[in-house]
Amino acid sequence: MKSDDIHQNAKTFIGKRIADYDPEKKAAPGGKTVYRFRSDWEEANCIPHLIHFLETDAAAEAIGIVIGNWAGDDSEGDPDEVIDLLCEKRDQLSSLKAIYLGDIVSEENEMSWIHQSDVTPLLEAFPNLELLRTRGGQDLAISNPQHTKLRGLICESGGLSAEVVRSIGRSEFPALEHLELWLGTEEYGGSSTVEDLQPILSGELFPNLKYLGLRNCEFVNDIAAVIVNSPLVQRIESLDLSLGVLTDEGGRALASLPTNGKLKHVSLHYNYLTNEVIKLLGKLPFKVDMSKPSHMDDDEEWRFVAVGE
Repeated sequence: MKSDDIHQNAKTFIGKRIADYDPEKKAAPGGKTVYRFRSDWEEANCIPHLIHFLETDAAAEAIGIVIGNWAGDDSEGDPDEVIDLLCEKRDQLSSLKAIYLGDIVSEENEMSWIHQSDVTPLLEAFPNLELLRTRGGQDLAISNPQHTKLRGLICESGGLSAEVVRSIGRSEFPALEHLELWLGTEEYGGSSTVEDLQPILSGELFPNLKYLGLRNCEFVNDIAAVIVNSPLVQRIESLDLSLGVLTDEGGRALASLPTNGKLKHVSLHYNYLTNEVIKLLGKLPFKVDMSKPSHMDDDEEWRFVAVGE
């Protein structure tokens, strides 16, 4: 996801087209379409539409579900009712493998204003779940981070709490291949440090990890300084440090990334690198994305993550 894509609702999920659920139309069979359930400013449709869908034959074939704005015009509403409903009706979702909780864009609610919840009940209710994606950092928790089949975990936020990062650092996700954390900024709840990431960077967790994303991070220079010596970076295929406040300090550190491992791609999209360091990183023997959005202000005094508020 590039910085410009943050302001648009998802069009696809797990490789399938997303459509807003319409109870007046017959749901597509065979899990060909992933349905999104959301409320708008005028009608609180999320729960009623989800209940209607769960009573159809298509629910048993649904591979993925997308939950959009669950709270309508209540910017402080949490998804507890949605989570409870999904867990209660888990037998009707026997094919479910992927959940996106929070497909909410800034026109509906700013990312850092989204109130999340403890997503552990979803992990416990759906033993075949392979992907859990969340958006919004306020009140997000993974109190019991265990799952034998989860292959992808994505937590997008303008500020991820240290406790969430630490819970992932003590997790048991043996099948995990894709880990993506938007660490954000302290101003909007981001309280983690490089030290909190050490259990992840140690390489002792996630034996099958292929992609590590530590994105939208205020202290990405600090991450760059230590990740080049991380045992984990020797065996992943993709490293994503995009959307953060990466300057020449971090860029020069990344020039020492190991070249004898499995690394094939590094994303530094949205960065504050000078041309000199861009040329230096361009000498690495794998693909490095150092693109910048056209609207980006490369001010030396005021530098921000792509998504703070």
